[in-house]
Parts: sequence; structure tokens; C-alpha cells
Amino acid sequence: MLYAFFDGEGRVTGLTETPRDGAREVSLRDPEVMAFLSLNSDEAFDPDAFLDQSDKSTIRILEDLIDTLIGHHLIRFTDLPMAAQKKLLSRRLARNLVREENGESAERSDADEHQSLFLSDEDEGLF
Repeated sequence: MLYAFFDGEGRVTGLTETPRDGAREVSLRDPEVMAFLSLNSDEAFDPDAFLDQSDKSTIRILEDLIDTLIGHHLIRFTDLPMAAQKKLLSRRLARNLVREENGESAERSDADEHQSLFLSDEDEGLF
């Protein structure tokens, strides 16, 4: 089930999957819900386009989550499969390059201080 909060003009101001005071049950296909999900865009909400666009930010969230888990010693970088290690390390290096190009500090974060990632695989290249 999906529940929505509405403003005084009937526009959706929030969505939740659980019933809450002030929210009423709605369909995902309701025009007001679709307008809310379009994120104030003039274009109609396209689920495929939204997922494609949000994949990038979700990947960064997952990278940060993995870094946090490693930093808190809940998992080890080497616990991950080699393919995942390579992908994460190459993305970390690329993100550092982007930070440097944007004039941001590429200093190590607190999570980075707790981990020193090393990757070596003679058989396959890093990238």
C-alpha cells in the first residue's frame, strides 16, 4: 500500500508505505503521485529513466556504506570478492581524481584512516 500527504491545494507533499495520521491511501498511478515523483520536472515521471538516473547516486551511497562498514571493522575489504574489490578500488581512485580536478581536498576521510586498501592481481589489470 502507498499513502500520501497532501497540501491545501491537493498536491502530494510526501509518500509513505505505512499508514500515518494525515495520510490517505493512494495508487502509484494517481496523477498527483506521478507529479510528485517527477521531482518538479515538466516531464512526466518515467520509472525507467528515474532508475537509470538514481543508479549513480545509489552506487555512491553503497560505496560509502561499504567504506563505513570497513572503517568500523565490521567487514574487511578482503572479505569481498576480487571483482568487487577491483571495482570499488577503481571507483575510489576515480572519485579522488574528480575531487582533485574540482579543487577539493583528496585527503583521507576518517573511514579511510582505518583502512589501507591494497589490491594486486597479476593475472588481470586493475581497470
